[in-house]
Amino acid sequence: MHTRKRGKSKSRKIYGNQKPNWIQFSNDEITKMIVDMKKSGTSPSMIGIRLRDEYGIPGAKTILGKKLGQVLVEAGLTDPVPEDLMNLIKRYQNASKHMELNSKDFSNKRGQMLIMSKILRMVKYYKREGKLAPEWNLAKVL
Repeated sequence: MHTRKRGKSKSRKIYGNQKPNWIQFSNDEITKMIVDMKKSGTSPSMIGIRLRDEYGIPGAKTILGKKLGQVLVEAGLTDPVPEDLMNLIKRYQNASKHMELNSKDFSNKRGQMLIMSKILRMVKYYKREGKLAPEWNLAKVL
């Protein structure tokens, strides 16, 4: 985002649209697994990784017909702050701690500024989409 490189990252569909024949779990069992993992404090991205690695479920959307986040919304288990925004805030806090100890680290200072610009851009997007309340303030979290 902040460099002149083009990058190779992009979304890729998983296995097609049908439910793979090796999955022996019903849709209700998968939904229950997702809800139980979230109730135990697992983040949505880690839930997807655990479903893939431990249970052999390639993706919730191919099986359930809806994304993992939608399952959590229907169960009423969404976080007040989206996970990607929270991860950026934690990165910013770690960079701030580093700057307190190393005030002359100018590359980290620039990195901290770039992280903050990503945070502000993401906050604006989430407020526009209605995932954050319009009165939500970043100063409360930092």
